[in-house]
Amino acid sequence: MLSYICSFKFKQLALLVIIYALCHFAVQVFFLLSLEETNRVPVLLWWTQFVHINKERVINCPNGEYQCLITTNHSNSADVAAYLFYGSRIENHDFPLPRNYAIPWAILHEESPKNYAPFLYRKTQSIFNITSTFSRYSDFPVTLQYLESVSSLRDSYYYVPVDTKNKYLKDIAPVLYIQSDCDTPINRDYLVKEFGKFINIDSYGKCLTNKMFPKEFYEIYSLDLYNEELLRFIAKYKFIVAFENAICEDYITEKLWRPLIVGSIPIYLGSPTIEDWLPNKNSAILVKNYNSLQEVANLIKKN
Repeated sequence: MLSYICSFKFKQLALLVIIYALCHFAVQVFFLLSLEETNRVPVLLWWTQFVHINKERVINCPNGEYQCLITTNHSNSADVAAYLFYGSRIENHDFPLPRNYAIPWAILHEESPKNYAPFLYRKTQSIFNITSTFSRYSDFPVTLQYLESVSSLRDSYYYVPVDTKNKYLKDIAPVLYIQSDCDTPINRDYLVKEFGKFINIDSYGKCLTNKMFPKEFYEIYSLDLYNEELLRFIAKYKFIVAFENAICEDYITEKLWRPLIVGSIPIYLGSPTIEDWLPNKNSAILVKNYNSLQEVANLIKKN
């Protein structure tokens, strides 16, 4: 699953940077707290379960000067030099309390704001010493985690000429919608349904379905987001609905990047700061710049 691997590699890189930074800091903290036992290896404890960490392992910092033990085993809490949290698994009632403020807390929260709504508030964010989130203002931002490379935006590998796309309009709608998450804070399905009153939309997936995927895409469309054949399939469409599941600064997913990679125009609703990340001001139709979805539909009909 190419997209999963690419996304995982990016998350893994961010995670390693956090861990190395914590390891360097935690060793110093640990030594200060345990001056008489400096021969022990400090522990970086995943307080919340992280899907890619399922066993203990010792890591060496790049310069070889420090070692840290990474674990999910809470029985090692006596030797903890830092706590790690995965945002999508946090429970409000489950923190290492009473808190020892000499031991840093770090969080990885690359997923949608809806996965842990309290993290939208600065007061919640402030309880962590080190953060890695979709926000550009975090210590280790992963804003572009769903974009494999800038070169993919320039590549014409999947590009379908407009004249050819116009010929496809005999069999397909001008607008494509693919979605499997039907319950979102932004009420995405309602918006797309309203949009569909003014223009034809081919809707694939589990939400508002009016078209069925070719059989080969049944299992992969929500997992292998950048599957080559899937990209060729969506490249036939002139416009693609790219509504995020939440409106939050710098939260940008494949919904924006995938249309741009294949040469289609995303109809985007999501991050209020999206202009900062677009290749240019004409790269997408930004719903926020129009008075209504009907206005957006009228624009599309002219093209």
